[in-house]
This record gives sequence, structure tokens and C-alpha cells, in this order.
Amino acid sequence: MKKMFLMLMGGCLLFASAGCVDQVNLGKLGGAASSLHAAATLDDAELKAMCVQMRQKGDAEAAVASPDNSYMTRLTRIMGKHSSVNGLPLNYKVYITKDVNANASADGSVRVYSGLMDMMDDDELRFVIGHEIGHVALGHSLKAMRLAYTAAAARQGIGALNSSADVLSDSMLGDLTEQFLNAQFSQSQELDADAYAMNFLKENNYNTAAAGSSLRKLESLGSSGGFLSSHPNSGKRAKKMDEMASRK
Repeated sequence: MKKMFLMLMGGCLLFASAGCVDQVNLGKLGGAASSLHAAATLDDAELKAMCVQMRQKGDAEAAVASPDNSYMTRLTRIMGKHSSVNGLPLNYKVYITKDVNANASADGSVRVYSGLMDMMDDDELRFVIGHEIGHVALGHSLKAMRLAYTAAAARQGIGALNSSADVLSDSMLGDLTEQFLNAQFSQSQELDADAYAMNFLKENNYNTAAAGSSLRKLESLGSSGGFLSSHPNSGKRAKKMDEMASRK
């Protein structure tokens, strides 16, 4: 595992523009190497604990919809009965913002932006949220968190991270959040999460045509859409979802 992460760091330094480790400070590589070892040895529970801290900070800084807010009422109606995945409890919150986005982290936190809700009907929204939950169910979000931890270590330098999920500094949590939210999943991960979301629609007798229509709406935003910054080729994915929807 340690060898694998050292190889990953080498690739990140060579191809930082790919989003793996952005603008690495070469003067901090000694500290990054130390924290890189910590990243390789963290267990899943510690990474999930970091997710909890990251979400607590993010929620405190965001405009979070109250339980009786119309956005939260709608989200509860749409997703309320889907309260867990693989035995992991899910917690939902709406961020009041014009940004079009949604994400989910390995601790079961699902965050939906009101800008996304404004442009989607209920089943389209279910597909997008199901896609994000799929990243959690399939282990993608946990891997993204480990890489975010590694990238934050490279930027913060020695002493920035402990070898366990103890309380992290505000600076570290801010960097960790930035790295996690800007992480890009591979094309295979995206397609797997799409398939997961399609099966979610089918299993619950929701409108499967909503998969393709939601992706086309996102494609119409162009590169300016926050959701699309890490979810490319929505047009091609929409066609694939149309094909899956047509199958019994």
C-alpha cells in the first residue's frame, strides 16, 4: 500500500494539472512524504471520521436549509425513505446557493445544492443523488478522501496531519475540503455510479427516462456548471442511460 501511494505521488507531481495534487509546493515535500505514509496507513474508520469533521466545518460555513424550508421539505419527500446504503446511515442537507451541484462523502453525508434542485424534476433529482450515493456505495468516495488527504499533505507540509483522525485544524480541514470537492472520478467510476443510479430508479419504480434527461440538462450548462467540473461527457452518458432505461 505504501509503495502504491508513493507511485501515486510521483504521478501527481508530474501531472498536477490533472487535478491529483494541484500546485504542489516543492519546498514541503519532506513533510508531504511523512504525511503520505500516514495516508497509506489510515483505516476506513479514520477516513470516515475525517469526513465527519470536514462536513461539520462545511455545514457551519454554508447556508443550510432548515428542516421546514421548502427545499428541505422537497428533498425529504423525494429521498426520505432512502436512509442508508450498505448499512451506512445517510444524512441529507440542502445548501441554499445558485450553484448546480451535489456530492456525497464516505461518512454518509449527502449535500444537495438548491441550484440543482431548481433545474431538476423529482426523478431527475433522484438520479443525480443516486449517482452520488453510488460513489459512496462503490467505495469511490472513500478512495477520493484518501487521495484528498494525500494532496492536502503535499500542500500543508510536515505536521499538518496526524497519523490518526484526531481533531484537524481549520486550515487542514479547509484544504481537505477543497481537495475532496475538486476531486475527479475516473470515467469508469462515473459510468459505474450512473449504472448504480439507474438501478436505483428501476428498483424503486421511478421514471428511468429521468436519467438521460438529467444528464442532458447538466450538459446544457457547459463547463461553467459546478457539477460538470468533475462529471464530464454528460451527453455520451445520457445516451448510455437511455439504452439502459429501454432494457427490462
